[in-house]
Amino acid sequence: MTIDWNAISSISTAVASVATAIGVLFGAWQIRLSKKQAQAEFEDSMDQQYRSLSMDLPVDVLIGKEPAEEDKAKVRELVFNYLDLSNEQVYLRAKGRISRHTWESWCLGIKAHLERPAFKQVFDEVKVNSGFTYLERLVDSGYKSDPDDWFN
Repeated sequence: MTIDWNAISSISTAVASVATAIGVLFGAWQIRLSKKQAQAEFEDSMDQQYRSLSMDLPVDVLIGKEPAEEDKAKVRELVFNYLDLSNEQVYLRAKGRISRHTWESWCLGIKAHLERPAFKQVFDEVKVNSGFTYLERLVDSGYKSDPDDWFN
């Protein structure tokens, strides 16, 4: 019996090609998975910033009531910081760093907060001089414009 080395070589090459393709697909899948995990961790860190701010706000402000007189200066500062964070969130969505699912949740939260008197008052007061251009654009669109579409 004679061995056909050309046939064996061709089969070996085909097997190696299939193995390489599988390795490339596995590598691409791993990269995609890592990217999603990193994005989720980044979004979670942004959520943590929001939670830290909201924990310092009086409950009355969060449910739409006027802050107590002695809390007004503190509330004003915290709301300004919230507006700054919200502007950053809109910017990050515009740059494609925030997923659609997370953005939809954040957008609803931003809208809900800016409908509360303390938030609306500070936003109206500072928007002229604040440079919160991304947040202003979102508000001006009635929260209907997805920032991810602004620069595409």
